[in-house]
Amino acid sequence: MVSQRGVGAVALALAGLLVGGASPALAATTGNLPGGTSIGVSITGPNQGAVLPQGVATITGTASIGLGVPVVDTALTYVVDASSSTGSPCTTTQTVLGCEVGAARGLNQIAAASRSVVGSVGAVAFGTKAAIADVGPAAGDQRLTGPGTDSNGNGTPDVEEALASIRAGGVDRFTARTFSAGTDYVPALLASNTVTAAQTQKRKIVVFLSDGFSGSNVGAAVAAAGPDVDIYTFAVGAGASCDGVNYASSMQRIADVTGGTCTEVPNPAALPSIVPSVINATLTGLTVSVDNGPQVPITALSVAALPQTGPTQINWTVPTAPLGVGAHRVCVTANGNDGGGDGSVTDCVNVTVQAPPGITPGGPYTTAEGTAVSVGGTLVNPPVGLVTTRWTATPLSGVGAGASCSFADPNALNTTVTCNDNGVWTLTLTANDGVNGPVTGTTTVTVANANPVVSVSTSGAAQAGSAVTVTGTITDPGANDTFTCRIDFGDGTVVNATVTGSTCSAAHAYGAVGQYTVRVTATDDDGGVGTGSTTTAAFARAEAWGLSAAGLITLAKTPYSACPPSTNNSTLSLNVVNLLTVGAVNANCNVDSTTGTTTAFSSVAGGSLLLGAITIGAVSAQCTSTGDGLAGSSTVASINGQIVGTATATINILGVAQIYVNQTVIGADGSLTQYAVRVVTPLGQEIVVAGCRIGF
Repeated sequence: MVSQRGVGAVALALAGLLVGGASPALAATTGNLPGGTSIGVSITGPNQGAVLPQGVATITGTASIGLGVPVVDTALTYVVDASSSTGSPCTTTQTVLGCEVGAARGLNQIAAASRSVVGSVGAVAFGTKAAIADVGPAAGDQRLTGPGTDSNGNGTPDVEEALASIRAGGVDRFTARTFSAGTDYVPALLASNTVTAAQTQKRKIVVFLSDGFSGSNVGAAVAAAGPDVDIYTFAVGAGASCDGVNYASSMQRIADVTGGTCTEVPNPAALPSIVPSVINATLTGLTVSVDNGPQVPITALSVAALPQTGPTQINWTVPTAPLGVGAHRVCVTANGNDGGGDGSVTDCVNVTVQAPPGITPGGPYTTAEGTAVSVGGTLVNPPVGLVTTRWTATPLSGVGAGASCSFADPNALNTTVTCNDNGVWTLTLTANDGVNGPVTGTTTVTVANANPVVSVSTSGAAQAGSAVTVTGTITDPGANDTFTCRIDFGDGTVVNATVTGSTCSAAHAYGAVGQYTVRVTATDDDGGVGTGSTTTAAFARAEAWGLSAAGLITLAKTPYSACPPSTNNSTLSLNVVNLLTVGAVNANCNVDSTTGTTTAFSSVAGGSLLLGAITIGAVSAQCTSTGDGLAGSSTVASINGQIVGTATATINILGVAQIYVNQTVIGADGSLTQYAVRVVTPLGQEIVVAGCRIGF
C-alpha cells in the first residue's frame, strides 16, 4: 500500500500541463488557479437578460479545467537517485532506477503538452556526489531546456534523452559524467539549487526521488534553495521512508522546509503512475446560488461525479427554486485545485420574471432615408410571463418599389429603424408572452429624401491632346435610390455620363495646357442633388540639352533631359576634338502636374568652338508651356568678347561660320525650339550650345 503525506496539497503548480485532444470552446468566465492552471465555467442557458415565466428555471452550462490559456510561470527539475542500490529489480524487466526514470519521463510528457505551465526543465543524477545533466545536444553545458524541446529532431525531447541515459554512478547524455554510487542528499540538493537558480520562472518545482537514506544534515543545502523553490520528495522502495535515519537528514525535512510533501512509494513499480498523478489539476465542485443565496451543489453532471481530473470539460444542469416576478441573479461557481492551491471562477446571469404584457409603441417618428431613428414602446400590465417583442415595417404611402426598412434589433423593445428610401411607413410592435395571443400596436415613421454625396477623382494629369478619365463616386443614404450624372470638364465641355452601380465616368482630351476644375453632379430619383469637384491639368512635352552637333562631326544632345517625367542631368565639362571645349553643362525638364506648367532649361558655363575660332561666355535657354501658350527665351553673355545678353542677332565670321544668337524657331507642328547659340559653318557643320524644345 502506498502511504502518502500531504499528497492532497501536492497538486503543484503544474496542473496547466494537462492537455486534451480537440479543444472545446472555452468557458465564458475563465481564470487561473494559483498554480497557473486554467479553470472556467459558463452559463449557456438562459441567456443574459432573459425574461422567464414564474416558477422553476432550468440553468445549464459547462465547466472546464486545464483547457484554457495557462500562466507559464513554473520550472521543473528532476532529481534521480542513481546509487548502486537502484540496480535492484523494480519489475521483471526494469530496475528501480528504470522506474525512477520512467516516472520522471512520464511527468515530463505532461509538462511538454500544450497548455503547460512549465517553461523550463533540468535534471540531476546523484549518488554520493551529484551531476547536473547536460540536457541539450548543443556545444557547452546545457543546464536548462524546454520540456518538449527536441533539438536533434529524433522524436524524443532532449531532457528525456538525458534522463534515459542515467545509470548507476553516472549520466551519459549529452555530456557523460560520473560519480560514486553511494547515497548523499546534500550534493543532489546543491546541484538542484544550481539548476533552479538558472531558471527564470516565478515558481520552481523539484521532484526528488531516492531509494536510500542519507546521513548528512540537509539543513544548509535546503535553506539555500530559495523561497521560490518547492521540493517534493519520494521515498522509493520498501526499505525507504520519508523520515530516513533521522529527521535532520531526511527527505521529510527537505519537503517540510521548502513547502513540498514527502510521499512513500514501497513498490517502485508504482512510480510512473504516482509521480505524474500528484501534479494533476482537479475540478472539485460546482454550486449554484440565486440572488446571493446559499451555495447549492450541482449534481446533474455529464460525468458520474466530482472531483474530475483535468484536462476536461463537463456539462451540467440545475433547477432553481421557484422564481417570483422581478429581477434575479443566478450565479454558478466552479471550484478547482492545482499545486498552487484552491481557486474558483463564477459566471452569473441576470434574468427577469414578468407578467403578460400590454403593448404601446411610441411615435410617430421622422427621419431621413439611410439614417437610423430610435423607436420604442412600453410594456404594460403586471409582468407574469416570458415576453418577446418584434418590430416590422410596411409601406404606407409614397414609398418606391424595392424599398425596405431594417431594425438594429427587431426583437428589442427599444431599438432603431433605418429605411433605404423616402416615404411614410407603418411600424408594428408585437408582444408575445408565450401563453396569451400576440398583441400589437402601430405607429408611423416619415422618411425624408437625402441628397447624394459625390466624390471626384481623375486618372491624373495628361499631355494636352491625350484623354483624362474623370470618375464620380456617388454615395447616398437612400440605398434604394437611382441616379443620373453630369460631368463638367471645366473647359466648356459638359457630358451626361452613364451611372453604373455607384459610379459614373467619362474621358476627355484637353486641347490646351493648363489647370482645370472638374465638377460632377449627381441627381437622385427623388430630385436630390449632390456635386463634387477636383482639379486636373494638361501639359506639354518638352526637352532640353546643353550641346549637340551635326555634319562632319556629330554629337548627340548632351546632357539630355526630357519630360515627363521630370529629369535633371549635368556634366562638369565637355571636349570634342576639333569641335568644342566647354565648362559645366546642365539640362533639366520639369512638369507641374497640378498646374500643367512645363519648363525645359539648359545652360553652358562657357568655352570655345572650332579650335578657338569662336569663344562664348555663359549661355542658357528656357522653353515654357503654360495656359497662356508656349514661350522661349535665352541669354548669351558674350561672343568673342562682344556682350550679347538676350537680343536676337546673327553674327558672321567670314570664312568660319554663321552664328545665330538667341534664336526662336516655331515648327510646322506648332512646337517651339529655342537656341541660345547655333553655329553653322560653310561646310555644313552645325553646333548648338544650350537648346530646348517644347510642345512637340
